[in-house]
Amino acid sequence: MPLPSNRELFRFRGVAPESVFQRLPELTGEQILVSYRPMLTAWKGELLSRSHKGDAVYAGSFLRKRRIVLEEQMLKTPRVLERIFVHEVFHFVWSRLAKRLRDSYERLVLAEFRRGVGGELGWSAESIKLKLTLADRRARNRRWKDYLCESFCDTAGWLFGTASRYSEMTLDRESRDERRRWMREHIETRRLSI
Repeated sequence: MPLPSNRELFRFRGVAPESVFQRLPELTGEQILVSYRPMLTAWKGELLSRSHKGDAVYAGSFLRKRRIVLEEQMLKTPRVLERIFVHEVFHFVWSRLAKRLRDSYERLVLAEFRRGVGGELGWSAESIKLKLTLADRRARNRRWKDYLCESFCDTAGWLFGTASRYSEMTLDRESRDERRRWMREHIETRRLSI
């Protein structure tokens, strides 16, 4: 029996960013429901819609429930929608990624820190990176692990989306090139479980 295409792994309530599916590596897994809600905010671990509580966010992923919720305003900016959708898909990839690949990505990012590299490929990673301490990195604590996940997902959004430049892309060219090489070697050519 043939494997389902990337597109078939997602059931959209609303518009799908069709141009992105062929750019993604081959994905396998159970179907994920994708929906849109207005005025998304994150507050105390909850994703809220039309609430004044919390911080504005583009999206949220619910790994166990196999759901992605996207901010409906992104429908007006297709390239942002593609990048954020890919970012959310890669939360599912990260959650199932082999430990040796997570460790390899961590070594790549640690090398950036040793070189004093600032910036990131999306605000979700950069906002955490700005708060990281040397103690966080050494302890490999929750904040460090959250940063690695967000960095990985932002990197995927940058690489597999269609926007070549955007305001949240603040990582230097050398580091972008290294991340592109890493993703091509370790991610792009694999069948990824979501």
